[in-house]
Amino acid sequence: MQGQWHRVSPQRPCKICRKPDWCGYTDNGLSCCMRVPSDHESLNGGWLHGAAQKAPVAPVARWVPDAYEAPAFDAGRWWETVRHVCRPPRLTPWADALSLPVSALDWMGGCTLGAILAFPMYDGEGHVCGIRTRTQAGEKRAVTGSRAGVFLPTVRLDGPPVVCEGPTDAAAAMALGYEPIGRPSCSGSERHVVDTCKRMGYERVTVCADNDGPGVTGARRLANVLNAARISVRMVIPGGYKDLRDWFRAGVTRETVDAAWSQSEWRS
Repeated sequence: MQGQWHRVSPQRPCKICRKPDWCGYTDNGLSCCMRVPSDHESLNGGWLHGAAQKAPVAPVARWVPDAYEAPAFDAGRWWETVRHVCRPPRLTPWADALSLPVSALDWMGGCTLGAILAFPMYDGEGHVCGIRTRTQAGEKRAVTGSRAGVFLPTVRLDGPPVVCEGPTDAAAAMALGYEPIGRPSCSGSERHVVDTCKRMGYERVTVCADNDGPGVTGARRLANVLNAARISVRMVIPGGYKDLRDWFRAGVTRETVDAAWSQSEWRS
């Protein structure tokens, strides 16, 4: 018997990662950590640790969002200040280099600071928590003091929601008429994705993986987490291309994408 599952708290943090949220534990010493891997993966996207490492159960049957702690760096004010003075046509050279519409970069909150392109990252409550930057050489970093979050559009198209990797893939999804949620990398930020889906009222989402090993692995893990949160998922890849932006750059249309993705099954 594995015992009853409980959520961790500030008073009783996770024994594995020492964090006060997201993880779970039982009275008999089994922990489900959502951050530290083990040889025993749980169906909710976490990993089992402890004496009772047996069947891969899903200890968190219902997603309960925790409060987010505001970062010391005021990322929202930074973004609003820079964006106020740095909008199209300054985005035009970046749009040309990335083979994306200027409007899509603008809708994703893109702004320029010298030779740097910047996008806001949001936590699950919809607050700007960090700033991701990209240089002309393709180097991706974050403004000091930022916290990782998801990339969200500043306008709504009422299209089907798609989770993809990075702000430029999110811009490509938006250019195709989807509602994007961009992850900062192929792994992590699952909590932000789930809380964003809950806040937006999404009951089913498409997870578009980068067409490589880490991308597919990260997408599968996210799909498990979304399912544990009672959100239906289908996992897809961008045709024979590296990522969604490459597929868009090759001239794919919304109709072609819908037809290709319709072959993938929804999983609840």
